[in-house]
Amino acid sequence: MKIKAYCKMCGQPYMKTNGKSMFCSDACKKARVKQRYERDKDKRLEYIRQWQNDHPEAKDKFKENHPNYDRDRSRLIRGSKEYARECIVCGKAFTTWLPQKKTCSDECKAIHKKERDKGRDRSRKRTPEEEHERWIIRRYGSHENYQKWLAEQERLKQEQMERTRKRREAEKEANHRFGECVVCGSQYETYNPAQKTCCTKCSRKLANARKQNRIPKEQIIDSDITLEALYRRDSGVCYLCGKQCDWNDKDGNKVGPSYPSIDHLIPVARGGLHSWSNVRLAHFKCNVDKSDTLLPNAKKMIPTNAYQFKRYKRKPKKRTAQYTQDGHIVAVFSSTAEAEKVTGIKQRGIQKCARGEGKSYGGFVWKYE
Repeated sequence: MKIKAYCKMCGQPYMKTNGKSMFCSDACKKARVKQRYERDKDKRLEYIRQWQNDHPEAKDKFKENHPNYDRDRSRLIRGSKEYARECIVCGKAFTTWLPQKKTCSDECKAIHKKERDKGRDRSRKRTPEEEHERWIIRRYGSHENYQKWLAEQERLKQEQMERTRKRREAEKEANHRFGECVVCGSQYETYNPAQKTCCTKCSRKLANARKQNRIPKEQIIDSDITLEALYRRDSGVCYLCGKQCDWNDKDGNKVGPSYPSIDHLIPVARGGLHSWSNVRLAHFKCNVDKSDTLLPNAKKMIPTNAYQFKRYKRKPKKRTAQYTQDGHIVAVFSSTAEAEKVTGIKQRGIQKCARGEGKSYGGFVWKYE
């Protein structure tokens, strides 16, 4: 949509399509910028003089970093010099602020470029090496300046690497210590404050011991319990049969009956804690045979005030009676689990019927006694 507007510079009417447009042409826009520059020139110079008088040390530092400071400042104060030129294409006289400009307009510039490149072989493309050479000349002026810049960058890089090396050495020296492996008990030297094992093999064994999902987290008291450490503590003797355990009784990933294992005096299934006071060394076969049974003298085998015995109370079993639809008794079971085992009817349905949630289940009526 076109809107009629008036130019802010020359006042001539024009049709604008952009809502932010204020000038009828680029010439009026450039003239307005130049007008504002000349208008605010005195204020800007006064501000520069005042700032330089208030900060003499900053002025000297600025002059050190900018060799052309005096030249640029003098140009700013006296204004840019206008050059009188004659266009080499059309011969028209014009003035410019750029001493290297040779044409009066963009059209003459395009014609001059076309005539200049007439004899050039444009089918041949520059190689990457030639493009790189042109880039160096455009950016740094010469190869000497480019080499100086590379040397400076290399110096800064070496300084940064030296600072990083010193910082890491200081941190490493601060964390230097000697420790004892929690798996095999051997001494090791480390610079890692969180290291607990002497090698990768022991670290994997410790990680596998911590990942035992069968032991709830709330029952783990000593997380550093390992088979090797327990073997050293109990001198490799099974506490159930009193015979020596054999590390060599193993074929690949399959272990034999005399291979050592960790056994809990009070089984984890009965609420036993995973602590040093509740673990003993046992043969693999002895551990399997014992399963989760509770030994009669288990409490006596625990050191005094070293382990808190957790009582495990199981829910009492409910006697369950089986009746026909007519009300005649068929059988009486000690629990619903036994009833499922004998009759093959699911325990969950028997329990719902016994609680009164259903009239019958499996063709029978079930009741708690």
